Amino acid sequence: MGKRRVTGAGAAALAGLCASAVLSGPAVAVGQAEDAGEAPPTYAVAEDATPVEGTASSSGGPELRPGLSTDSIGPGEERFYSVTLDDTSTVYLSATAAPRPGAEVRSFGEKLSMRLLTVEGDACDTAGSATFGTTSAYPVSGYAARRVGGGIEVCQEAGPYLFQVVRESPEESDQARWPIEIGYHVEPGLEGAVPGPPGVSGGEEPKAPTPPSGTARQARGGTGFNDAGAVADGVWRDGVRAGESRFYRVPVDWGQQLFARLEVPNAAVDGDGAAGFVSDAFSLRLYNPARAALSDSDFETYSGEQAAMSLAGGAVDYGNRFADEGRGRSIAGWHYLQVTFHRDMAAHFPDGADVTLRVTVDGAAREAPAYVSDALPAGFGVTDEDREAAEQGLTAAEAVARRDGGLRLLAYGAFGTGTALLLGLGAWWLVGRRRPVAPGAPPVGAGQGYGYPPQGYGPPGTR
Repeated sequence: MGKRRVTGAGAAALAGLCASAVLSGPAVAVGQAEDAGEAPPTYAVAEDATPVEGTASSSGGPELRPGLSTDSIGPGEERFYSVTLDDTSTVYLSATAAPRPGAEVRSFGEKLSMRLLTVEGDACDTAGSATFGTTSAYPVSGYAARRVGGGIEVCQEAGPYLFQVVRESPEESDQARWPIEIGYHVEPGLEGAVPGPPGVSGGEEPKAPTPPSGTARQARGGTGFNDAGAVADGVWRDGVRAGESRFYRVPVDWGQQLFARLEVPNAAVDGDGAAGFVSDAFSLRLYNPARAALSDSDFETYSGEQAAMSLAGGAVDYGNRFADEGRGRSIAGWHYLQVTFHRDMAAHFPDGADVTLRVTVDGAAREAPAYVSDALPAGFGVTDEDREAAEQGLTAAEAVARRDGGLRLLAYGAFGTGTALLLGLGAWWLVGRRRPVAPGAPPVGAGQGYGYPPQGYGPPGTR
């Protein structure tokens, strides 16, 4: 059987179809409210996360590398991991717990905590924890950090350290093992002096801008940080089911502040009247790029009437990491909104509810800190591509596919153009070979500096 040839145009068309398939796939996979007959989806761990197995002993814990790792943790357990730090970078080690959606937990006495320790057993200055604001489980996350500069004296040396994750769980809570996703985020040091905390104005809190209005665009929330759909300034709508959490990502640059409001519609009332009162019905939380919560885990009540809750993220400033409060508001990049429904919301919305998100990124972007690396540190800062992805509502995977697909299309296009040019040049030469030659005339191409190549490598008579 002869080989089938694919022209440059055909390859480009094929690449376009492949790119379209890649980009359209996740849009179909993300569930909406009409899928409410199924159980809420569980947290989607990053596909490139490295499986590890933490140890109960502080000796011999697996070595973590920058990026994401996965493990599990049981009630009352503590897990240890090894990390090797330099003496210039700020490092964030996050732990995200992913219990079964809607599982039984407690708002008091239930906690996932993280510490970064020296091998001598001394704790670094920034520990973290993650708690639940209700009895219906959902993904929670926090981090421990090694800050550099700002007068901090502990944990400044290069060398081996330990990362500890502890789960506290009352007996009446869910006793299943929980998957945990561990993030190792490295932020390079700065050139020159490290800025201190921003000054305190002593005036009134800045007034929140008027929430955006207009026609809502379709948002596509994910199960967690890895598959969160992007949202930008404006009004967005998505479906949420009882017991479910949906994540959205928003690019917030240096000097900018995120404001968001979640609106839950009124519930349909049947002949028996209202479905009852839910004390911890729904919540809206905010996380920074290193996966630490920037807002409380409070839940709003719901009784069947239209309800809402709002949050303000605070301006992103590098020096906030050295302030007494708001340390997490010191990283620019993708911030994450988490919308959660208590499992008891099924009484009001058995088929899920279409909720509204009003998002505002306020303030002009400021210049990034002078990192020692010229390249934008991974996960820190905002690019034009990020803003475009937010406007289009893309997940991280879709944004990468679109970028790589564009590069492939460009390459295929260049290949097709080059192929067409070579074919044209070859045809030109063949025509020249067949052209009648007058008696006594020199061969075509002779005396023009190119000779007369026997295989015909170019159009005759050209320079």
